[in-house]
Amino acid sequence: MRSLLLSLILANPASAETPLTAEAFDALTQGRTMTWAEFGQVYGVEAYLPGRRVRWMLVGGDCKLGHWYPDGALICFRYEDDPEPDCWTITEAGPALHARAAGTAADAAPVVVEETAEPLACPGPEVGA
Repeated sequence: MRSLLLSLILANPASAETPLTAEAFDALTQGRTMTWAEFGQVYGVEAYLPGRRVRWMLVGGDCKLGHWYPDGALICFRYEDDPEPDCWTITEAGPALHARAAGTAADAAPVVVEETAEPLACPGPEVGA
């Protein structure tokens, strides 16, 4: 029976992933700058500030201020220009984090969130903010 259970877990690794709690996510991200990449292409960079505040920038775009908060097992982000939150299931994956948008199938390719040594460079009105 034990080998059957182990083979089921190994056959479906998504079932073995446990979503990060808000406290664990905060501990892994606060004070850091993280890149968000899908299919190997970085599409955004986010700086994690004290008090669950964030500064987000799509590659080639302007910076936006926002905040994150837990919603059950999800981590949700709300930005100054968008009243609708973006919610994610976030799990640890070695030195990176994996993020799946709420409602995405567990076997879909995750967004990979990794720390970057580069600071967030905000062009435009947010410079120096």
